Amino acid sequence: MKTRLMNMIKIKNPSTNKVVILDKVKKEGWEGLTFPGGKVEINESLEAAAIREAKEETGLDIKNLKFVGFITWLGKEYKDLGLLYETSDYTGKLTPENREGHLAWIDYEEFKKMDGMSLSMDKILKIYEGEYREIFWNINTEEISYIK
Repeated sequence: MKTRLMNMIKIKNPSTNKVVILDKVKKEGWEGLTFPGGKVEINESLEAAAIREAKEETGLDIKNLKFVGFITWLGKEYKDLGLLYETSDYTGKLTPENREGHLAWIDYEEFKKMDGMSLSMDKILKIYEGEYREIFWNINTEEISYIK
């Protein structure tokens, strides 16, 4: 079984309640509204991977990341560990579109009510809200463990 490291970054505008939302169209099974992020490459640190993914997907240069928690997805042939970060420290201009989909600044409270979120985003938001620090989701059995 492979273990893959992933990341996700909630990028907040410090003067509004808006966050960067990606409407992902590329990944089968992971489509929908989500925060930017992606895979950790073998030759990079966890935080460096989040910074790189944010730049690649959004065009923004981010720094001063805060680690907020984990989500683990257990499939039949893989185990994905998602490292969740947030920041409001960025420079640059948001790129409205990339190979993954469309990006926009959306009010965070409105985003939480929107239809069309990607797989597990409703669960991930519980970590960003501080309700949990870790979630373990066995996709094979649909069993989910929430850890405070």
